[in-house]
Amino acid sequence: MKFVMPTENAVPEQDRVARVGGVIRAVRRQEGLSARALAARAGVSQAFLSQVERGLNAPSLATLYRIADALGRSPSDFLDPAPADDVLVVRAAGRVARAVTGTPAAPVTWTARGNGTIAEVYQYEIGPDDDIAGWFRRSDDLVLVMTGGLLEVEVRGRPAVELAEGDCLFAAAGTEMHWRHRGSEPARLVLCVGARSGNP
Repeated sequence: MKFVMPTENAVPEQDRVARVGGVIRAVRRQEGLSARALAARAGVSQAFLSQVERGLNAPSLATLYRIADALGRSPSDFLDPAPADDVLVVRAAGRVARAVTGTPAAPVTWTARGNGTIAEVYQYEIGPDDDIAGWFRRSDDLVLVMTGGLLEVEVRGRPAVELAEGDCLFAAAGTEMHWRHRGSEPARLVLCVGARSGNP
């Protein structure tokens, strides 16, 4: 068994942005979609998508969700691949920071890429006035673990539930949900996302 220490913190952010854009462009072409068609599906402008594909603009996490969903992929498909080793350690400095939405009030999530059945881990700290986007869904199974504060989670078609420290929410692939901050303290949570079988 070998421990692997990723060095992604040493990768310049502009290089990472360019790689994400390049993979999005490659998958779009593989699927036979024009930039106009993908932009319409993802609910973004064609000009913005062009900037993303050319590495000139980094999509927010919410926008990356929409682009991935429009392509029938997971956001993890557009991130740097993780080493295929038994045990993977991602140091805090090696996580990727990304705004949740495109607004000035957006909180930042820190993402680490997994190397097995857990594809991604997101760490959130959401304040009372932060913008945490609207409805979203993942094409992978997920578990949300509260580590502090209060968060209301509404699953499409079901009553909203309030989660507190220590609570966990498991959701099957394709579940559509919406988050709302509750209380006066920041909501802290970890979102673990599974890897779909057959992902490229």
